[in-house]
Amino acid sequence: MPKSKATAIDRSTSEQALQLLDAATGQVLANGLGDLSLRSMADALGTSHRMLIYYFGSADGFWQALLHRIRHAEQDARQRVIVDGMEPQAAMEAAWDRYSAPGYLPIMQLLFEIYGKAIRDRERFSGFLEDVVGSWTTMLAERFRQSMDLDEDEARLRARVEVATMRGLLLDLVTTGDREGTTAALKYFASRMAISPTSGKSST
Repeated sequence: MPKSKATAIDRSTSEQALQLLDAATGQVLANGLGDLSLRSMADALGTSHRMLIYYFGSADGFWQALLHRIRHAEQDARQRVIVDGMEPQAAMEAAWDRYSAPGYLPIMQLLFEIYGKAIRDRERFSGFLEDVVGSWTTMLAERFRQSMDLDEDEARLRARVEVATMRGLLLDLVTTGDREGTTAALKYFASRMAISPTSGKSST
């Protein structure tokens, strides 16, 4: 198994493998994960399941690479809306504007679909489950330490609360379509999170 993973990583860096991942990402965003059949995905991409196994080492290697590509689009989107010196409240509201945009919501809807499948099949989706919260809290905690001068424990707690709240409100938006209500709730939460834990006053 370790050998297969290494092979998948090496081959997935090839240009053709990246092109297949891009095409698969578009297919999944348009149609969902489906039955997670490598053959059906290969048919949709105009290739064979053997070629996907060649590039990614195994069926699970392909799906893990695809999910990695999709979930990190979420982080990339947040990095693009944050500028140096942006206050935490403004950064959170900018991230919400990005994630809740009609053109981006299909990615969020897909992530929620992946959550459901991963929770039911933890072994197959272990990489997704290990990274989907941890990578976010690590990135945000570092930003909180720098911008709000928090200690490590406080920064990680605030990061975890922000991740959970942002995703919860996005799930609310996807489910109910209540853009006005979810946006108001996000802005309220962002204003509360901007209060310094040491002074009790807004950091903005």
